[in-house]
Amino acid sequence: MRRIKAKKHSALRAAIFSVLLFNAFFLNGQPGKAQTAFVPQEQLTYGAYYNWHFIWINAGEVIFSTDTVKVNEKKMWHFSAIGKTYKAYDFFYTVRDTFISRVNFSNFEPDYFIRKVNHAKSSTVHEYQFNDGARKIYSFIKREDQPFIRDTLVWEPTVSDMLNTVYDFRNFNFDGLKKNAQVNFKMLVDNKTEDLYFRYRGEEVVKTRNGRKFHCHHIIIRLLGGDFFPDGEYMNVWFTADQNRIPVKVETEILVGSVNAILTNVEHIKYPLTSEIH
Repeated sequence: MRRIKAKKHSALRAAIFSVLLFNAFFLNGQPGKAQTAFVPQEQLTYGAYYNWHFIWINAGEVIFSTDTVKVNEKKMWHFSAIGKTYKAYDFFYTVRDTFISRVNFSNFEPDYFIRKVNHAKSSTVHEYQFNDGARKIYSFIKREDQPFIRDTLVWEPTVSDMLNTVYDFRNFNFDGLKKNAQVNFKMLVDNKTEDLYFRYRGEEVVKTRNGRKFHCHHIIIRLLGGDFFPDGEYMNVWFTADQNRIPVKVETEILVGSVNAILTNVEHIKYPLTSEIH
């Protein structure tokens, strides 16, 4: 029984965590980039659902927000993603995750990134400072009661942090891709650079849980193996087929079920949602 409960908790953790990461698998500077697809004060809200033994559970939500700040007289994008379980589920397993990224406004290169993950009594902090002059990444990692780790990484071309790449990829022009085209990319995660890829599957109509329907671009991402996702499995993501390129739905398998992240609300978006079917 204890083993089953642990698996359920891992599934819920994956549901929240994957919403934060679902779109963080794309590199800065891909060919086919379009004009910026968002403005300051944009806010996107997602419901996190997971399926366990044929039961769909709405366990929490994640809110993505944009803003601008000045750092040493330089204008920066300020991105945040806050994930949490609902209070009704906190009794079983509490999740409070925070991702914050600071990005150069003009060239969209990362400047600073912090990831604070709190799951029940477990907590982890990953902090990265990007040095453009030295092309180095200075990292600070703290896991629960373990000694903190400081490290210096080579900042490889086109590599940026998770949340930065979430927004950078929304500038991607999917119309320039042929069906089944494969795009390779790199991503900084857990203090190392990973080589990954996604495959474009064309346009499809997607219906959300609140009954809205959108014309979307569909991609499939090959997942990293790990605590939550089986190695070699895939994550499906659908983006609005308009100038906003907002992720509408995310779907993937986890070790003990499956996860859906569904768009529930948008505020202060840059362009009309012309992809929505009325």
